[in-house]
Amino acid sequence: MRVMTQEEVMVELKKMLSERLRVAPERVVALEPNSPLLRDGLGLDSLDCIELLLGLEDEFGLQFNEEAEEGWIEHFSSLEKISQLVLYMKSEHQ
Repeated sequence: MRVMTQEEVMVELKKMLSERLRVAPERVVALEPNSPLLRDGLGLDSLDCIELLLGLEDEFGLQFNEEAEEGWIEHFSSLEKISQLVLYMKSEHQ
């Protein structure tokens, strides 16, 4: 099985933002890897992040611990951080 690149993960993440969270396509296209997604950036809240987390489980076959550590939402602060998390988790479970 081929390993995904960070760029490929970010493409899938953008698709999830558009399809699962109904973010306007023009806003998704404008996102850079380090664009802020939370609060003053794209404006995602904790419920949006949970929906995105469910998407990560479905799309990438990941399993997140239900007793998430405090500060877990910071992993969702940018596409770059989420993609790093996905790649790390996929490498841990192969």
